Amino acid sequence: MALSKGALLGILILVIVVIVGAALLMIPPAPTPTTTPTATTPAVTTPTVTTPAVSEVKIGVVLPLSGRHAETGADLKRGVEFALEKINAAGGIKNLGGAKLVVVWGDSAGDSATGAAEAERLIKEEKVVALMGAYQSSVTKTASEVAESYKVPFLNPDSTSPVLTERGYTWFFRTTAHDGTFAEQHVEFINYLNSTYGGLKTVAIINEDTEWGASTAKVWKELFSAAGYRIVAEVSYHAATVTSLDSEVERLKAANPDVLLIAAYANDGILLVRTMKAKNFAPKVALAQDAGFIDPAYVQQIGKDGYYFMSREVFNWDLLEKIPELKKVNDEYRAKYGVNLNGNSARDYTGVWVLYWAIEEAAKVASPTDLEAFRKAIRDALAKMDVPPERIIMPWGGIKFDSKGQNILARGIVVQMSPTDGKYHTVYPREVATVDIIFPFPSWEKR
Repeated sequence: MALSKGALLGILILVIVVIVGAALLMIPPAPTPTTTPTATTPAVTTPTVTTPAVSEVKIGVVLPLSGRHAETGADLKRGVEFALEKINAAGGIKNLGGAKLVVVWGDSAGDSATGAAEAERLIKEEKVVALMGAYQSSVTKTASEVAESYKVPFLNPDSTSPVLTERGYTWFFRTTAHDGTFAEQHVEFINYLNSTYGGLKTVAIINEDTEWGASTAKVWKELFSAAGYRIVAEVSYHAATVTSLDSEVERLKAANPDVLLIAAYANDGILLVRTMKAKNFAPKVALAQDAGFIDPAYVQQIGKDGYYFMSREVFNWDLLEKIPELKKVNDEYRAKYGVNLNGNSARDYTGVWVLYWAIEEAAKVASPTDLEAFRKAIRDALAKMDVPPERIIMPWGGIKFDSKGQNILARGIVVQMSPTDGKYHTVYPREVATVDIIFPFPSWEKR
């Protein structure tokens, strides 16, 4: 049946209305302002909006997830995962339209060559925008060499060999303080004990012999000698193969030092303490350089034998009493994992946030689709970073890198394992201490 001219005109108008309506529905909504959350505080507004270009951004994290340091690696991994969970729950990378920040793991197995190979795999095959890791200074050294050669930012939150930031690298950044800083604080602490209690004149050093332990011992010797203390023994061992420290402890005991300085990882730290007990070796002060002595595996296994030992730390649970804003973060972490944040997990948690903040800044000037430009933008953002202390959970003055890539606002604390509850408590600096120092280290028979 033929349609009238009026009917045809009506149908034509209807078709035009449908087409125009459909076109209007396809126009995307106007973008909304973006915000950048902090590690400890509510989100704050950032000035730039970037059109989404990717659904996710990958960072590579190299850790000892197997081998002798696997338990430590698991601890560090929890800190990384917890930070990622909070960042993505808060909306992801705002300046990339909410792209998720994801991690691709690399397992160093505690070996420097394997760590370097994993770093290269993450860069070339996984196309990560930046790398993070790698706990052991010897592994961080080789993995970051690879990153430097490929011009990929490397954020190190947990390695403390001073030489890592003395290589003239331009893509390497370290958030934690290094052993030179900590050694200076050790001298300051022993000076404080001397002024308070007196009787500390001689020092002995025992250290594992890889990059971290050797460099720590070297700095200790230089600084304590300069401060007027006499070095009466220097003993080293190879942590990867050591099964007995009998001869090493006998040498230390024969030297009869007032202060014993210890650079050990978890397993060899346990072996050292048990050997000291077996040999009845008890200097007035036993002070460790973090690492194994604050490792959860050490704390769990050493039991009462670990009482009265002191260690340098970068974070401790009782700081929550001094820094109230930390409580919420730690409560959430403990609810999820059943343990408190410690120096390892807290540093890697903070490291992820630092990298995230740099990525947000990089997204204002580059896109992850241009990987080379985006990596450079992240590097530039790290170099310019200036984070105030209230945005981080660490007891630092904030985060600001010098020309070598070292965070000049990082610092340490000293903790002592208490016989009252078997936990480490902060004892120095005194302004953040929560208990009195137990001095001297009691003999094994009087415990």
